[in-house]
Parts: sequence; structure tokens; C-alpha cells
Amino acid sequence: MPKEELIRELFEGSPKRRRLAAEDLAEYGDEQTISALFRAMAEDKNGGVKEVCAESLKRIGGESVIKGAVEALKGEDPLAKALCLDILAHFGEDSIAHLSALLESPDYNDRKYALDALAAIGGGKAMEIILAMTKDPNPNVRYTATEYLADFPKDPKVTQTLKDLLQETDDPYGISTICQVIRSRKEAELLPDLSDKVRHVTDPFIKHWLYKAMVALNGTDHLLDALENALEIRAVEDILKDMILARGEISPEAKGFLREKGIELEERLLKEGL
Repeated sequence: MPKEELIRELFEGSPKRRRLAAEDLAEYGDEQTISALFRAMAEDKNGGVKEVCAESLKRIGGESVIKGAVEALKGEDPLAKALCLDILAHFGEDSIAHLSALLESPDYNDRKYALDALAAIGGGKAMEIILAMTKDPNPNVRYTATEYLADFPKDPKVTQTLKDLLQETDDPYGISTICQVIRSRKEAELLPDLSDKVRHVTDPFIKHWLYKAMVALNGTDHLLDALENALEIRAVEDILKDMILARGEISPEAKGFLREKGIELEERLLKEGL
């Protein structure tokens, strides 16, 4: 079937014919075809059609496809955006050079799109850029970059960055994000830094995030303080669940605290709730 007829089928045929047209268009690598596939991926209501469009674009490859995927990240359709990230990840570090316009954009949303792409691409080069983005002036960008650090392997640069962020950050959202990443990465080297930070914090909810990270890392120095603070904000079960995840059980010290405070909790039920 001629290319023009395939493009017409891509937008006007039944779902099955649209999928077949999208598949056959992979044989053409011109700008018109690439543009049509991206348009269908963004506009078609059928998820199967969208996915075949993405596969055809990966088969076509090249700079135009990568550029198109970067531009399409700004679209509103969630599946189309996810497929664009998949396309960029497929081409790996070759995609990174085409993210510079988004990374340097004054619009923080563009910078977040670039972070999404870098996280999907992965690898050392992407990690270096994400580390740099943890210093972005916009907190939405800065903490999105921080969240993505959770996905990278152990690396002293990541540990140092998390340490710096912990020292420099005081807002609740920032602290909770950093602590979640520290927990996820099991950054036990940062236990002293968490301990130091909690001594300089007065907000019980911020303290709670710091204590949660310490308990999750199997830290014992501030266990009773963590429980006292959790009692104040009615989050004792939260701390106990972290303890069970870290140790497999509630410690004798914690059980003594519960008895002293007259708190009755069934350890078995807590474990079942994890």
C-alpha cells in the first residue's frame, strides 16, 4: 500500500487497520511519516495503536525521531508521554544531546520533562546531569531530581549530594523527599547526618521524616525519641512498621515504651499490614 494511503488509514481506519498502518509505516523514514506517527501516538484514543506507533518510531530511529520524542514530552496524553520516554530510553545516551533546550528552558516544566527523560535513559551521563539538577532554583525541579536519585546504583557522588541536600534543606516537602530517597537507597553512611539534623529541628512532622529514615536504616540511637515524637503526632504505628521492615520485629526497647505508655498494638497485625 502506498505511503499516503497508509497515513490515511492511520487516522481514518478501524483500530485494527490503524495498527497495521502504523506497523507498515516503519518502512518509511521520511519526515512526513515520522510526523504522522507522532501525531497518531498523541491523538489516537486506542492504546494499542499508540504503542504500535511508538514501536515503528523506534524502528525508524535517527535524529528526527529523537527530536520528535523530546518535543512530544510536552503533550498532555499520559500514555503518549510514557511512550516518548520509552523511545528516548531505547536510544540511550544518544538522546541526551537533544535534551539541552529543555534543560536550559526558563520554564520549570520543561526542565522536569528533561529529568523524566534522563531518568528513563539512565546511565552515568544521565546521573551526572540529574545530580546537577538537584541544585535547580525551582523546588519542583530540585526535588524531582532528588527523587530520581533513588533509581541509580550506589555511588559516592549520590551519597555526598544527599548529604549536602540534607544539610541545606529545611522545608517539609524537601526533607520528606530526601529522607525517602535515603531510605530507598539504604544510605546508612548518612545516619550521623540524620542524627545531627534532627537535633536542629523543632517541627515534629519534619522530625518524623528524619526519624523514619533513621529507623529504616536500623539506627538505634534515637529510637525512643522517634517514638515520643510519633506519639505527639499520632504516628506510632508508622515508626513501628519501619522498624519491622528493618529488623523483622519490634525491638524490646520499643515494646517497653509501648507498655509504659499504655499502648496496645498487635505486632502480627502490623506485619500483615506491610
